[in-house]
Amino acid sequence: MKKHDIVYWINNKQSLLKDYEAYLPSLQKMLHLLLHDIESNLSCIHSDPIIKGRVKDFNAFYSKLLIRTNQFEETDPFSSITDLIGIRVIVPFLEELHLHEKRLVQNYDILEIDHKSKVLSIKEFGYDSIHLLISIPDYILGDAPLYKPVACEIQLRTILQDAWAEVEHELIYKTSLDNIEDAIRRKLIALNATLSLVDTTFQEIRNYQKKRHADIQEKHQILMKTISTTPTSEYTNAMPDSDSILKETETNNIFINALNAHISGNLAKAHELYTCLLNVSPNHYLYNHRGLVNLSLCKYNDALEDFSTAIKMQPQDIRVYTNRGLAHRMLKDYDSALADFNESLKLNPICTDAFYGRSLTYYDMGDINLALEDCDRAIAINENFVQATKFKQFLLSRDI
Repeated sequence: MKKHDIVYWINNKQSLLKDYEAYLPSLQKMLHLLLHDIESNLSCIHSDPIIKGRVKDFNAFYSKLLIRTNQFEETDPFSSITDLIGIRVIVPFLEELHLHEKRLVQNYDILEIDHKSKVLSIKEFGYDSIHLLISIPDYILGDAPLYKPVACEIQLRTILQDAWAEVEHELIYKTSLDNIEDAIRRKLIALNATLSLVDTTFQEIRNYQKKRHADIQEKHQILMKTISTTPTSEYTNAMPDSDSILKETETNNIFINALNAHISGNLAKAHELYTCLLNVSPNHYLYNHRGLVNLSLCKYNDALEDFSTAIKMQPQDIRVYTNRGLAHRMLKDYDSALADFNESLKLNPICTDAFYGRSLTYYDMGDINLALEDCDRAIAINENFVQATKFKQFLLSRDI
């Protein structure tokens, strides 16, 4: 088939529209079948994703065609534009993205996988999702009349990622970035960072709830075993009293409130609640979180004290060494900062946050070459490490 340039497609827009309208019922039929098929395949995960789809409307299809043919000629846009049928799978938590991705990979012929979290420009900020290009199964193609596309795009997102993408599409994608003021750009960057933090913290809360549930189940099993082997006269002593159960419930509520305050930026309240919890049940996890609050409040010595206490309680937690390294860096104690980052890397040689923190420290010390080396290591381990990618771009803009 002959390839055509942009002029051809501009002159033949009406003919293309007629073809599109002829193919549309077939596309809608396949979308319906795919939605049902994907929902069936994902049902075994015992999650409750939102699954929705669309057939790209003609104006969006035509605009994409013109953009493509401005760069290279097209033969058959109905085959080359692979997101005519698009489906989104939206889940509450980050961990579920990978569960659903794995299930889709197991059940469909994957043509391409793209993790969109590597941000290279302001235009792409927040477009954080997993895109899978699948070959439409024969059993669906066979039921669809007339037109048969070869592929369908599936996007996996959390609820927050999807919300950002919808708003970003209106604010950025449809707008010339040259007309966006720097102040607005900064706000968009800050908002994106906040949403990413909220997504991560939701996952932390989810993990905490799962751990608490597992602990409660374990205690329940121990308790039931104790009851079954304890003489009646000793039964009362084996049972936890109502006050201890109430205190545990109150502690859990305070922890959730502390995390919410931390996320929302109410650092003083978060500090107060973490301190309250530490007075009742001190552990390295809470000391680390209060240390992070102190770090945000620029109380670097207090942060150091909290991180050091956490390390004494749990000397194998690489996160705390990395966090203490950041506190040392802010106090310009670069040797101590490097020592902590090195300890993190000793415990975990592929700790990207430690490489990134050490890169920042080398930069503060004036050694851009070593800073670049550590940036490269972090990106080599995790190519989607946004901060490291941006910092590397900054370093390359400096005179080395």
